[in-house]
Amino acid sequence: MTKKVFITGANKGIGKQIAHQMGNNGWTVLLGARDESRGLTAANELKTEGIDAIYVNIDLQRHETILTAADTIKSQHPDLTMLINNAAIPGDMGKPGYDFTLDELREVMETNVFGTFELTQQLLPILEENSGRILNISIPIGMSDFFNPFAYKMSKAALNAMTQSLAQNFSKAEKPLEIFAIMPGGTTTDLNDNMKADFMKTAPEAGKLIADIIFDGKNHNSEIINFNGKVADYNNGLF
Repeated sequence: MTKKVFITGANKGIGKQIAHQMGNNGWTVLLGARDESRGLTAANELKTEGIDAIYVNIDLQRHETILTAADTIKSQHPDLTMLINNAAIPGDMGKPGYDFTLDELREVMETNVFGTFELTQQLLPILEENSGRILNISIPIGMSDFFNPFAYKMSKAALNAMTQSLAQNFSKAEKPLEIFAIMPGGTTTDLNDNMKADFMKTAPEAGKLIADIIFDGKNHNSEIINFNGKVADYNNGLF
């Protein structure tokens, strides 16, 4: 039986490469994007490769599109078995935290945390019915001399906390659900203005790294997994 995955922000970058990997492994890809033209173009590109790809409109800053996307999936794709929360916005990655306005911070949190949570919550019933998995694409939140984007880091810290807290909830309630996060590491994408460096991955490399973990046959519930395979342990200061 073909399995189905819904990937947000899948029209470009890491999300699109995850879609390639999942599709090439026989999955039907529900491709989430806020821009209809770009979403349809990406879905059509996947189709030319023999991948079953279906565009789903969603903008994580717009409550109504989250509900519409969730309703569409519930009615037309009740066999959904995986949700990959990939969509995110960075905010101004070079601005010091003390210079952010509340509106600028709210915009990042709305997409990366609140919208992501609402979508996850909306899809939990069918994911639970199908013993599904939820994957959040994240970043390390420890201190770094090279990477300190205030709003983006704050939002991903909240996402990591959400991942582990929900995992604990699922386990305690004995729900057949798995939620985890992967931190693919520095990757050249539009999000960072296509920054390049010796330590940076390409989007296809990041997509494969993520897919390799998805398909490793292990249960990763509650884990925040770094690109090198190490699991973050916030209780002991290991990010």
